[in-house]
Amino acid sequence: MFSLLGAQSSSALTLEEAIELAFESDANTKAEIYAAKAQHADGLGALTGYGPQLSVSGSYMSSSDELYPDNEEETEARKTDFNETELTVSFRQPLVDLEKASIAAKGVSEMDVAKLLEKRAQEDLLLLVHERFYNALSAKEKLRISQSESDALRQQVEHAKDRITLGFGTITDQYDAQARYRVSQATEISNKTSYDNAIKALEETVGQPVQLLDEVDQDSPLSSLEGDLETWLLSATENNTDLSIKRFQYEAAKADYRAKQSRFLPTMSAFADYTERDSDDGLFGYGEERTEFDVGVRLDLNLLAGGTDAAATVAASKRKLEARERVNAAMRTMERSVSSLWGSLNNTVLLMDAYQLAVEANENSLIATKSSYTEGVKTLLDVLNAQQDYYRALGQYKTTKYEYLILLQRFKQVVGSEKTFMQI
Repeated sequence: MFSLLGAQSSSALTLEEAIELAFESDANTKAEIYAAKAQHADGLGALTGYGPQLSVSGSYMSSSDELYPDNEEETEARKTDFNETELTVSFRQPLVDLEKASIAAKGVSEMDVAKLLEKRAQEDLLLLVHERFYNALSAKEKLRISQSESDALRQQVEHAKDRITLGFGTITDQYDAQARYRVSQATEISNKTSYDNAIKALEETVGQPVQLLDEVDQDSPLSSLEGDLETWLLSATENNTDLSIKRFQYEAAKADYRAKQSRFLPTMSAFADYTERDSDDGLFGYGEERTEFDVGVRLDLNLLAGGTDAAATVAASKRKLEARERVNAAMRTMERSVSSLWGSLNNTVLLMDAYQLAVEANENSLIATKSSYTEGVKTLLDVLNAQQDYYRALGQYKTTKYEYLILLQRFKQVVGSEKTFMQI
């Protein structure tokens, strides 16, 4: 009914090629990586708060000076208008500033978060490519099997018509075969739609049209998991990206809370100021050149900021508690995901073995039922039922391996490990 892209060639898209294309073209991942790099730069900027500050300022102004002495007999009143230029060079170096130190610590945590956000964006894209690649192969397998079943049912319809012509068939057999055949055609259309949608989803990810897919060898061994569940839970506790992000965000929240608290503490900084002024006139009838050079240590303490500092400290304390609870929630989610995926992977292996045995059993049953039908012991309906059971078991067996491969990639992402997986 449909022409299936089943023939493989050297131009077939492999999983590795799909991953490479996705990393080159996926706009969402690029956007997330740019955002992570921007956050990293923000965190780096927070580290500069404890660095030296050097500034230069200049001004040009028109001034007016008036002198009105108390004793006019000794000094006469004077008034003059003049222009003056000023140049100031200032140097500041914080010596003790716990707020800036805490902001710097927060910046370090934010930089760690940024690196992990970039890593998570890459992991999410890697998982997406695996899911869409294997979903496309699974949909293709379902379409191929539905086509095979449709072909077999069409032959059954023709066979039933031939038997009626020969005088020993029944119209009921023909109707039964036709009914099953029409249903199989509908299933084939549905599977073709699913396959087309799966291919379009993969094309969206890799950024180019996909004609052929490199298929997975159904007889190739599956990757299994080394160690026990506790081993992988420990690995996930140390390496899970989402959990690590929540931990660093908690550290950043604690540093922010310390920074807000430190606003109530004094700060000390060293300073050096050099100022040079030059005017073209003055009260005494001639211009003046003045220079000032100040060096010292300044101690500052904010006593009142209208309650803003207190409110900011309370808010920061609540955000710290929020971040801590998010770490706890991420830990529980990670533990549930690892345990669930671990069980699903092991059960899927058992499921594949069961489906393989079911395919063999149903194939033998179909062969035996066809022989019995030829001998007149079984009816065509018996053959159709056995045939339906066979293709249903075959479809489940063929697609379960792709489900396992997707589960395995999800498990690798959750445990955050690139350990080599053994073959079974």
